[in-house]
Amino acid sequence: MQEKSIINALLHVRAQIIRDRLDGLDHVNALLVARGVVPEAQHVPRKLAQRRDTARLALDALRSGPKRSSEVAAHAMAAAGLSEQKAKAIMYQALYNLHRRGLVAQDGKVWRLSSDKVAA
Repeated sequence: MQEKSIINALLHVRAQIIRDRLDGLDHVNALLVARGVVPEAQHVPRKLAQRRDTARLALDALRSGPKRSSEVAAHAMAAAGLSEQKAKAIMYQALYNLHRRGLVAQDGKVWRLSSDKVAA
């Protein structure tokens, strides 16, 4: 394995440990330092929600009652650590996809769960 590949793999593992708050960060940092990389200088990208995760976030937000799309986006911001702009874009798309599948309904500007289709 090339040195660059090893370093990239270690940086990926380090980012995952930081994002998911797992154990082992000291060990990964030590391996990076041994390879001449300063771990603290490396940017850890945010973990973007996957499609099913965004649907789950939207459904979780609506379980406590009907909400406007901006309120659903605020729930996603808090739960997934997304920026406001990213949360709005992702949640709008998730709500429309759930609407097409019949899992949520829209009453004006308010979204709610479709009563029969979503189990608690």
